[in-house]
Amino acid sequence: MSVANNRPLSVFTGIIGEASNIRIGSNPPFSLGDFLTVYPQFGPDANGQTVVPQQIVQMYINLADACVMEARWHAYWQTAMGWFIAHFCTLFLLGAADPNGGAAAALAAGQAKGLNTSESVGDVSVSMDYGEIGKDLDGWAAWKLTIYGQQLATIAKMLGRAGMYIY
Repeated sequence: MSVANNRPLSVFTGIIGEASNIRIGSNPPFSLGDFLTVYPQFGPDANGQTVVPQQIVQMYINLADACVMEARWHAYWQTAMGWFIAHFCTLFLLGAADPNGGAAAALAAGQAKGLNTSESVGDVSVSMDYGEIGKDLDGWAAWKLTIYGQQLATIAKMLGRAGMYIY
């Protein structure tokens, strides 16, 4: 097996490999059932209706499998997989619109969200602050928009998931 620039895998198993912070390997299986065991709110209700279509959840499971490596997260891998998938399912729900709602509904659903900093009831007035969302997670972009993404980013920082060095 080889990696970028046709270097043998053995180059990455020594000191350079450890210093590079590159982790390679494959993940064990992680199924829709595994996810729904921890996050049943994204699965079917008592009537069998799902909040997020199962094919969408599976799409995010596949994405998580490509992005969240067990070799990096070790014992936290299943937890990180769950946060990753729940984060994207929540973003999916934030952007969901009634297909019969027209362009205005689709645009409103896809609009970036901020924190409400003030509200009024008479004649409806809402102020949003986009700058305060997770200042301590600067650089984590959309991960700050859900509690699941915030948890993923926080633990990733705690576990020292720093940059990589390619030799």
